[in-house]
Amino acid sequence: MTVLIADDQELIRDSLELLISSDTRFKVVGTAKDGREVINLAVRLKPDIILMDIRMPEINGLECVAHIKQQNGDSRIIMLTTFDDDQYVYDAVKNGADGFLLKGISKNDLLSSIVSVHAGGASVDPQTAQKIFSLFGRLANSSFRSLQKTDEQFKSLSIQELKIMQLIGKGFANKEIMQKVNFSEGTVRNYISNILKKLDLRDRTQIAIFAIQSGLMLKNLESMDE
Repeated sequence: MTVLIADDQELIRDSLELLISSDTRFKVVGTAKDGREVINLAVRLKPDIILMDIRMPEINGLECVAHIKQQNGDSRIIMLTTFDDDQYVYDAVKNGADGFLLKGISKNDLLSSIVSVHAGGASVDPQTAQKIFSLFGRLANSSFRSLQKTDEQFKSLSIQELKIMQLIGKGFANKEIMQKVNFSEGTVRNYISNILKKLDLRDRTQIAIFAIQSGLMLKNLESMDE
């Protein structure tokens, strides 16, 4: 599994590279000190995982996520955050970030998070998750324009698709979802593709946002028939 590290602090870059390289499952293919450099390296190296500071010089981390996802959607991006990054979290998720980890995370938690995100899941530390759900909850109760089509869009979704959206909203990876709904991984991928097409969404992160914003996470689907 290839990893690209982006942080403007040399000490953090070097520490992350040393820590990740100590595990034979990972190969650090490059490091970047600013947003412009990480975008160029991401396009050229096409890493599986990008660990990126949410605040970057030259081009900030939020813009970097959008650029990288447009040019190389296969790379999974984990944002490295601090406690005072609340204002950036929503925009980072909206632009396609796949995970959020606090700087200072333990070695084991960092490595397991990389594995989880690479497998298609989402990895969010509890403090950041609380911020995200709080923010999305406020958005869901607002007159946010993007939610005006929710009822129409839901009508085109099957119960199984709604259940899978709920599981994505909880951060489950495809292999975990297949166990929950008793489908093959290929069938789960097909369902996700159909959801993206029906809702005109870009990726599973946007599915999670949609599920939270629309109130789907609060619905009991078990009592509903297909």
